[in-house]
Amino acid sequence: MDCATGTRGRGRPVGADSERTRRAIQLAARDVIAETGFSAATFQQIAQRAGVSRPTLHYYYDTREQLYEALLAATATQIAACIAEARLQAEPRGQLVTFVEALARLCGEDPGALRFLVTVQVEQHRGAHRTATAESVIAAIHGFYDALADALPVGDARGLADLLTSVFWGIAFHAGFVAGDGNGPIVARQLLRIFDRELLTPQSGAR
Repeated sequence: MDCATGTRGRGRPVGADSERTRRAIQLAARDVIAETGFSAATFQQIAQRAGVSRPTLHYYYDTREQLYEALLAATATQIAACIAEARLQAEPRGQLVTFVEALARLCGEDPGALRFLVTVQVEQHRGAHRTATAESVIAAIHGFYDALADALPVGDARGLADLLTSVFWGIAFHAGFVAGDGNGPIVARQLLRIFDRELLTPQSGAR
């Protein structure tokens, strides 16, 4: 279904701002899914949260699965941008600094992003609604930390990679569900200071 055409689809309000409405639906769906899980999230809940009618929601997305895939694709783009920015740095320290800063910026610009990302991880782990797109997002994060650990002069790169990914998911959960949206950047930068003192600076020097 292509909203870019000039024809009016079913349930589409006359003169509606398509991109703004689509974004409102996506943000509402992301919040509802984070609160209830994918299986319990309904179109009625999402429509009410977005402030649109069910027919309007169905104009943009035929199924919950289609909407979830759109959310996953947007999340994949966000995480890929953070990783790509980090990998521009030559040294491991610079990569971790940049990745943490990019995540902190994402927390500030899009507070619900990490909350949804944690929900995706839980959905994949429980197996309630596994998707290839979700798996690719999670694999990209783990792959970044695997490469970072391999580049550091440590005896157990696998163990370090597991530590880094575990801390990442813990911080993401804390920022998304516990501390509140405004604390995400604060938590991320505190994590960076700890790693910088205890792990990175002695081996890699200043950025």
